[in-house]
Amino acid sequence: MKIYICDDSKSDLLRLHHYLEKYAKEQEISMDVEEFQSARDMLLAHKKAAEKPVLIFLDIYMDQIDGMETAKMLRKAGIKTSILFTTSSQEHAMEAFQVHADGYLHKPFDYEAFKHAMSKVSDQLQTEFKTIDIRIDRMNRKFRVKDICYAETDSHRVLLHCTDNAYYASITMEALKELLKEEPSFIMCGRSFLVNLAYADSIDGEQIYLREGSTIPIPVRLRKQIREQYQQYQLENRRD
Repeated sequence: MKIYICDDSKSDLLRLHHYLEKYAKEQEISMDVEEFQSARDMLLAHKKAAEKPVLIFLDIYMDQIDGMETAKMLRKAGIKTSILFTTSSQEHAMEAFQVHADGYLHKPFDYEAFKHAMSKVSDQLQTEFKTIDIRIDRMNRKFRVKDICYAETDSHRVLLHCTDNAYYASITMEALKELLKEEPSFIMCGRSFLVNLAYADSIDGEQIYLREGSTIPIPVRLRKQIREQYQQYQLENRRD
């Protein structure tokens, strides 16, 4: 899970990084934290990054481009990443509301205040680490939901295509669909394919093109419906 910290104070960067490491250890989760001392550098890194951050800590008072202006630029670009501001002032509450920030950390803050701020983005963090149990080679294995690109039926089995590999799973497509029914990014594409739209690069009248190179055929009867689902997903989840 990628997290950005943007603050022109080196000591504040170090403190926040330390708190994130402590929090990750307590929660038994993995975090990849990147530090930036200018908004310009952070925005450039964000634009180039293959993996976008799920959370950005932004200091409001910075030279050149301040944190509030940075947040406005991100939102104007359609990026919905969670944002937590770090600041020594409470003057920007209305602006923070307008850019849909998830909260404030008032400097100087301690670890308890940090944990309280993190609780406001807990749903997003839980989504990053949500898992399902699937039987592979006679053993139950946990798969992160976000790592599943698509699944297809293959000779009475399900072939699960993930970001790291493909696995033959001892599960029916209907059972897999039931496990993922609460996940809005997954759609059935006919009877044979279950697709994670988070990995869809584009769609035309006949196929879904996935970023890793696969193409998923769309049944004629579902083409309009799936095109609309894809467009709606893109609108609601644009991050880059």
